Amino acid sequence: MNADKVRSITFMAFLVAAAGSAQTPTTLNLSHDLTTGGIASANMAPNTPALDSTPLFQAGVAYAVKHGIATVTADRGSYYFLSQDQTFAHVFLQSVSNLTIDLQYSDLYFANGNVIGLYCKTCSGVTFQNFTMDYINLPFTQVQVTSVNASAMTIGYQTIPGWPNPSTLNAYSVSGSRYFLFVFRNGQQLRQTAWIPATPPFGGSTLQVGVSGLQGAASSNLAAIQPGDTVVVAFRNGGGMLLFQNGSNNTFRNISIYSSAQFAFDIQTVSNTTLDQLQVIPRPGTDRMISSIADGIHISTSGANNVISNSIVRRACDDAIIIDGQWYATVNAPASGDTVAVTLISDSTDTLAAGMSVDFINVANATVFATATITAVNPPVAQQTAGGVVTLTLNQTVAGLQAGYGVIPTDPSFRGGGSVIRGNLVQEEVFNRGIYLPGVRNVTATDNLIDSTNNGGIVIGQDDLSSYSYKTGPASGVVINNNVVNNAMEYGYPTMQTVVNAAAIANYVTNVNYDYVTTMPESNFSITRNLVTNTPRSGIRVQSLNGGTIAGNTILSADLQPASYIDLFSASWGETLQQIEADFAQPIVIADSTGVTNSNNTTTGSILTSASNSSGSVKLAPQSIAVAYGTSLAPATISAPPGTNPTSLGGVSVTVTDNTGTSRLAPLYYVSTSQICYIVPAGTALGVARVTIGSVTGGSLIGAVSPGLSSADGSGSGVAAALALRQSASGVQTPVPVFQCSSSGACTPVPMSLGASTDLLVVEFYGTGIQGRSSLTNVVASAHGIPLQVLYAGPQNQYPGLDQVNVIIPRSLAGAGEVPVVLTIDGQTANAVTIDVM
Repeated sequence: MNADKVRSITFMAFLVAAAGSAQTPTTLNLSHDLTTGGIASANMAPNTPALDSTPLFQAGVAYAVKHGIATVTADRGSYYFLSQDQTFAHVFLQSVSNLTIDLQYSDLYFANGNVIGLYCKTCSGVTFQNFTMDYINLPFTQVQVTSVNASAMTIGYQTIPGWPNPSTLNAYSVSGSRYFLFVFRNGQQLRQTAWIPATPPFGGSTLQVGVSGLQGAASSNLAAIQPGDTVVVAFRNGGGMLLFQNGSNNTFRNISIYSSAQFAFDIQTVSNTTLDQLQVIPRPGTDRMISSIADGIHISTSGANNVISNSIVRRACDDAIIIDGQWYATVNAPASGDTVAVTLISDSTDTLAAGMSVDFINVANATVFATATITAVNPPVAQQTAGGVVTLTLNQTVAGLQAGYGVIPTDPSFRGGGSVIRGNLVQEEVFNRGIYLPGVRNVTATDNLIDSTNNGGIVIGQDDLSSYSYKTGPASGVVINNNVVNNAMEYGYPTMQTVVNAAAIANYVTNVNYDYVTTMPESNFSITRNLVTNTPRSGIRVQSLNGGTIAGNTILSADLQPASYIDLFSASWGETLQQIEADFAQPIVIADSTGVTNSNNTTTGSILTSASNSSGSVKLAPQSIAVAYGTSLAPATISAPPGTNPTSLGGVSVTVTDNTGTSRLAPLYYVSTSQICYIVPAGTALGVARVTIGSVTGGSLIGAVSPGLSSADGSGSGVAAALALRQSASGVQTPVPVFQCSSSGACTPVPMSLGASTDLLVVEFYGTGIQGRSSLTNVVASAHGIPLQVLYAGPQNQYPGLDQVNVIIPRSLAGAGEVPVVLTIDGQTANAVTIDVM
């Protein structure tokens, strides 16, 4: 048959199917079907840096929506979005519904770091899953310090190989003073510094520090910076990487964001939406110090029943995870009878409708001044715009209503009601808080682990500051249960004013002048069964609260430095410096509150820390190998007899009590005075578990998986502790060394040959936290950005808790040299280790 005729028949069949016959396709593959269906002139071919995926992706999704195709997918690989569909976004989707976009663990690269990557507006019933997002031109760079002049507020620098000069950031249009510096030493944020403003334009070899009301930016702080330190130069502008605005019943799953100039996941005004197994982390296998320049995962003006679960935020430069209840509008002038003119918030798409009950917030004392029901609006909802004026007709006259008062829905369904933040890990938050819940009603934060934050660990807030565009209502019905908060305010420098950071778990209420109030606008908090460790101030503090419970919490090593890092920015804190220091020296503080019970809390004991034996991650999985760290844990070093893992060695046992209250003894590998190696018991429920050894206690986050790869030197980085076999076409297998170690313990990679063109090189990586994977399909690996075929991921079967991942090294890696290997399982990425391919 003529080839052209074959193509014609195939194309016609595609069109007939797409038109809605019984053969309607359920999936559109962007890598194959765009040209076949006449949708675009080219397919979205993977691993083609010069191919612009923006118009191809847009065309494919538009076609799927128009023709009722349920799933859009693409072959796994790297895709480059080089142009912008709109001035504000590379990819812009609108009014998409009932569609799954599954990119099969592909890597998406967007050109410009000051522009939104993917923006979906008024989308419902949509699922985005299985991909990573990063910028080609990052919104930051990294330099090395050569000198510091603290009095002149300047930092001398030299460029770092592979990183552009900060002058390249001058090309971006950045509004206001939104350039910042973050300082790191030996890979960790420098304790005396935090969010430091920078003055553009950049050039030469000197950075000029700007003026800021934030702590950590004074000349005394700069004096702590030394030559050799690393400075991240970043801008915050242009929108987040993934912006999702207005909609319901959506799902975001197995998505990793490696950079963003604003919020990484910017989710606005949604309900019944699930964000599961997400990551906001520095790109694995690189020397990046940060991930997002702003918040990690943020659901703003949240609707009801949203869930953020099983996700990881590491090294974001603002709050890690937020659900909030913001003002919808501001009163323009005193009410006239039953009508009042209000101005909608300028950076929001929220609208006011007839039938809505609203609270009016008195900004002088942060209380609800009055509540009324809207009976009519002008203009109608469809004509309301951000920053526009709306006249409200109310069901009653509200006497005394003043200009500047806030307007916020009364109904919890418009303030996050029923939403849950569960099973998440926050680590090394470069600026601000771990979990932040301002203005919400009936929201729960449970079974999260927050480790090392710049400011508070879990904070409930109400902001009414006149000069701050972010304003929220009073929170109520908040549940904070069974979380671990460690090292709150101990990463970098507590940068926000003291008024915000009174404790590791805290609430605060401020008025129009950013003063604490003595009124009690917030109500009915439940703070129970949390473990708080290592914080310079109080463990738990509630302020301006009407009714609540603080019970069953354990607070260890709080008030470590109650007189340090205090900023009296707020002159009307309401207490003298001596009173503040006295407050901070108490593990639990209840201030200006009523009806709050305080019972059965523990403030004495020793701290135990557990981490993965392979990666050092504080997140563990059932049947993974962990190491517990503490003091005086065992009388001596005792190893289990070969082939056994008893639950007691030298009279020492490890008990793991999960969040259901079930306690199990952990099988042991060895015990010593400062370390105990154990296996997380099978059956341990997911969530926060308590690990106890005698009177020593700690908390761990248990997830279905927590993949870690072993390195040859045991550090969790460097060359992999792996084996390799090269198999010939005839089936002969030859062992190939992966690493070698010197007598000093230093380990280096051994270059591996791929052999003849018909040979197959398989590398066996070892680690832990892997065997609980959902399926082999959800185990993905790459080296130097090149996908690796995974043959096996599961138990090693000789040593309990030890796992193994077998991959084929493709010939496309020939001559690559030493490359990082990145393993992701069910959306969670292991520590990167290296191999050498010759």
